[in-house]
Amino acid sequence: MTGRTGIRRAGGRETVRAARGYRARADSAPKTVPGRIAMALFMVFIGVLFSGLGTGGAVDLADGLKYSTRMSGTPGLLTTETCETTGTGKQRHTDCYGVFRADDHRLVDRFASIGGSYRAGTVLPVQRDAGGHCHLVGVAPTAGRLAGICACVVALVAGLTALCGAFSTVMPRLGGRIGAALWSPGAARMLGGLLKACGIAFALFGVTGVIGWLAMP
Repeated sequence: MTGRTGIRRAGGRETVRAARGYRARADSAPKTVPGRIAMALFMVFIGVLFSGLGTGGAVDLADGLKYSTRMSGTPGLLTTETCETTGTGKQRHTDCYGVFRADDHRLVDRFASIGGSYRAGTVLPVQRDAGGHCHLVGVAPTAGRLAGICACVVALVAGLTALCGAFSTVMPRLGGRIGAALWSPGAARMLGGLLKACGIAFALFGVTGVIGWLAMP
């Protein structure tokens, strides 16, 4: 009984400290109404930006995994013939076109495309989707996408944290209570473990992807 009571008291003290710490951060917000509004708008902007980038990037990268791991599409080889660069500024990108031949020899697409710049005559192992666009397969693209997903998860967490901070800035007392619940010892350990795992996975997949890309033609 004494041991259980001690554990409950220790947990209670940790929760109280978490609540006090979160309220202290909330109380450090600007005291004036215009200051709070400006800070809240800035944090909302940051939160929406990071949350959007994290969510959109993770969905797009996860969708590409089904091709790089050969779970979807038609497997085959693409022999590049020409490359074309279009767009300007951030919209500038290069696509290469060539002949795709399926591994089962049932499909030949002489107008297949793939993103990126390759020398004419380069033969690439790819997966062709229903639209005639090809996706690289193998360790390099798969590891690169997994590393990107890890970075997107961190961006999403940062965005959600900024949104919570914006709410606390506008309504410090209620925000402090909600923050104390969200940042309880158990939730904090879980979130810390998630971010640590993402950091380690990002480093491992990143190094693997770089090595794989350097080995590609």
